[in-house]
Amino acid sequence: MKLYSVIPLAKTLNKETLSYFGSDAIPLGALVSVPLRKKIGKGIVVDKHDITESKSQIRSSPYALRKIIKVESKHFLSQEFIEAAYETARFYATTTGSILEHLVPELILENTQKFEPAQRGTHGNLTPERLVVQADDEERFAHYRSFIRGQFARKHSVFFLLPTVEDIRKTKTILEKGIENYTFALHSKLNKKEFKKILDTIHSHSHPLLIIGTAPFLSVERFDLGSIILDKENSRGYKTQARPYFDMRRFALKLAATKGVPILLGDIVLSVETLWHTKNDEYNEFSPLKMRLLSSAKNLLVDMKNPPEDVLSEKKRKFRVLSPELEALIDRNKAENENLFIFSARKGLSPSTVCGDCGQIVTCKSCSAPVVLYSGKGEKENFFLCNKCGDERSAAERCKNCSSWKLDTLGIGIERVEEEIKKRFPNVVVFRIDKDAVKSEKKAQDTISRFENSPGSVLLGTELGLFYLKKPVESVAVASIDSLFSIPDFRINEKIFYNLISMRDLARQVFLIQTRNADSPLFDFALKGNIIDYYKREIEDRKNFSYPPFSFFIKISTEGKRAQTEASSAQIGEFLKEFSPNVYDGLTLSRKGNFVSNVLIRKDPEDWPDEALLSRLRLLPPSVHVRVDPESLL
Repeated sequence: MKLYSVIPLAKTLNKETLSYFGSDAIPLGALVSVPLRKKIGKGIVVDKHDITESKSQIRSSPYALRKIIKVESKHFLSQEFIEAAYETARFYATTTGSILEHLVPELILENTQKFEPAQRGTHGNLTPERLVVQADDEERFAHYRSFIRGQFARKHSVFFLLPTVEDIRKTKTILEKGIENYTFALHSKLNKKEFKKILDTIHSHSHPLLIIGTAPFLSVERFDLGSIILDKENSRGYKTQARPYFDMRRFALKLAATKGVPILLGDIVLSVETLWHTKNDEYNEFSPLKMRLLSSAKNLLVDMKNPPEDVLSEKKRKFRVLSPELEALIDRNKAENENLFIFSARKGLSPSTVCGDCGQIVTCKSCSAPVVLYSGKGEKENFFLCNKCGDERSAAERCKNCSSWKLDTLGIGIERVEEEIKKRFPNVVVFRIDKDAVKSEKKAQDTISRFENSPGSVLLGTELGLFYLKKPVESVAVASIDSLFSIPDFRINEKIFYNLISMRDLARQVFLIQTRNADSPLFDFALKGNIIDYYKREIEDRKNFSYPPFSFFIKISTEGKRAQTEASSAQIGEFLKEFSPNVYDGLTLSRKGNFVSNVLIRKDPEDWPDEALLSRLRLLPPSVHVRVDPESLL
């Protein structure tokens, strides 16, 4: 009999490993079924000792030692994969089991018999370097094809990592030409039968393969893996939105390092942090970075604060949703039977409403978040909807602060753009993609297909529209993006610039931006494809404020009733006082309508993980949310 250390695949357990006894023949990396509290769960074997050598440990254990119930797979995960998960867990102050629970999807756990010793092997001597490529889609994918051919020639398989299923589908159609029999896509939308068939082929094929998948399917380990490609490197889709809070890009970097294989990071605009690492020679350029992107489109910036004099007199200074330039573009699009995509940053008619007399913002009665004005359908009147908690109420109300009826809308929502186009251009076919208009992936794909097959039509979209619109169009216009500048996020300029560059890359003839913030240098940088000056300005700002990559933050959040939450944060601040914490209230309530209080700690990247702080963070109760390198500080 042996004593085994097992990492439980569970996000709710604070322990790194649990001890069980079992037969002598269980190898490290095996997937086993074990008792977890009152249930049977899965775990990964990471260490073992003779029972006789561990008698003192067994005697001092606070609970009765239990037996491993069953060995599900003797060779489930490699030691390199487990080590990468362990290092990722340490960085994000969580447990290895919670990371593995996220990285080993149910589809894989249902096919554990496929993971056999014959699949293991060595990939040869490779250089574990970090490479980067920054270019538009066409040029970037040409580099990827060249890289993959080189790997195949060396008899190495390639894992192509992407953040979403839609990205995987698009990428597969681009890269599989000529290697269709050796290209496979792995993602959560596969049914059990499809996944089992692909898994059988992957594990039986002797030829090097191109596997395109999301991060959890990195656990399908080919013995001949020679490299990882991580595309859409600047996407926020790699960060988890629930526990465990971690960035799957960091795991991929760790996995490449533990396996000793190169990893190639690519995007049309790389993240500021990755560009900084490259400028400091920590990452190598696979090809010279494109710091100025060319475009065949005519680029226009329309200042909505200063319309032409004839428009002022004609409209008597009435607030305009569509500029004369955008109206002319819609006219031309219809006349030439072309396609036009119009972007709006927000849903609804208007993203915010304020009292014209006292300036009070109209907020949700349940969670205090600003409400969005939506148009009623049919006989239904306009209504306010809270996009945080879902509370809905009539828009026919007075100001709660001064009882005034003078409630004015601010900003342009996508519904308002749609109303204006349909009023001004009744013969133009208009499609719309946002979370209210399309409730399913199938509906979104159908909307895109109908738009592409309707010459002269207009597609309105939020970021969701950008997500599904993959083919270039004749013209792209930005109807409203100014509201994003008010978001309290130190990475918001990066997000805005990335979206603008992505839309500019889609446009073949005209790229138009209308804004009331025309003095912002971001627009000039985006219209000219000027990544180098954008980067210089952004990195200087981050250096001045000591934002990433010069430091990073650890945010510890509690939520509940105000008095209780503030008391909890004060206690956490005292518990962590040697690490110079800053205790402050969140700007908005949680999704459940609870008050939020935060404790913020700033760390030098060279000093993390800090074992003293890490051990303290792991002592915090499960009700406390710990986010290392969070997206938002508020």
